[in-house]
Amino acid sequence: MKKFLFLFILMVSILIGCREDPYNDTSSEPTYFDVKYEVTGTTSKVDITIENESGGTSQFSDVSVPWIYEFRRISGSFVYLSAQNQLSSGSVTVTIYKNGNVFKSSSSSGAYVIATAYGTL
Repeated sequence: MKKFLFLFILMVSILIGCREDPYNDTSSEPTYFDVKYEVTGTTSKVDITIENESGGTSQFSDVSVPWIYEFRRISGSFVYLSAQNQLSSGSVTVTIYKNGNVFKSSSSSGAYVIATAYGTL
């Protein structure tokens, strides 16, 4: 009888340890965020480098300020925005928005300066 009770308790312990955690639901849909890149400042021309919606790098030359780029990305994605002033004076501000709220921002002033913002959603 002691052997049977021991085996029963052992089996129950193994079964409890192997069951799925009801609080760790991995079958739910992934979370997506609306992302907006914005370049502003007192300069009128910038070169821009971004991490785009598919996770690649895109570059844009001699872009007029202000500039906006919008897309959707999944949670855990890397986002990156960098802008370089193309004039001998002025300021550049880059801002990354996540679901309409400022996520990351950076500013720089002067000739040919670079402002960069990045992070993981």
